[in-house]
Amino acid sequence: MAKRIRVDRGYEGRLDEFEQTIFLLKINYDKYFNGFEKIEPSAERDRARRELMELEQDCPNNTAQRHKLISLKSRYSSYELYWQRNLVQIERGTHPKFKFRAAVKDREREALEAASRRNQAEQQAEQHAQDRARKEDRAYQAVFDKYLEARKQCGQGTDLSFDAVRQALKGQVESIKAKTGCRSVKFRIAVEAGKAKVKAVPVT
Repeated sequence: MAKRIRVDRGYEGRLDEFEQTIFLLKINYDKYFNGFEKIEPSAERDRARRELMELEQDCPNNTAQRHKLISLKSRYSSYELYWQRNLVQIERGTHPKFKFRAAVKDREREALEAASRRNQAEQQAEQHAQDRARKEDRAYQAVFDKYLEARKQCGQGTDLSFDAVRQALKGQVESIKAKTGCRSVKFRIAVEAGKAKVKAVPVT
């Protein structure tokens, strides 16, 4: 009668744990390659290698357990080849899923840069418009001050609204530009028949 070889229950448990380790490691690498995890589970992979080496060193003289260890080692080796092939592709920048994610990030970065350029252009245009408005106001204010001084010297009333005068002058500018096609309009103060007047002069 053939001698029955004793099953090492502790070792059997370690084999089951290693099988679970392989299963979880495969899931983690799948998550990494699919972009759900940003960090490669290399530490877990190193632990799995150490577990396998220890299992090989401690393998008892039991055919069934030896066969199970060989099967697990073969499965783990095939996974390692697959993982390493994908890692090389990632390193070279040829991994399909990583290339897709990189392209998405590039498009997102380009969109952000374009939005930033648009915002900057809008801000510059707004600043330019504000600067131009302030410059125009200073010019209208200078004309208004000279006009009031001339009216005062002519004995005319000086109780005038700057806003009203400015609006009237702007209307003259728009009308003259439309009629003459000139680039700008200058104003000069003239006194005619003892009254101060603002004369608009087109600048070609």
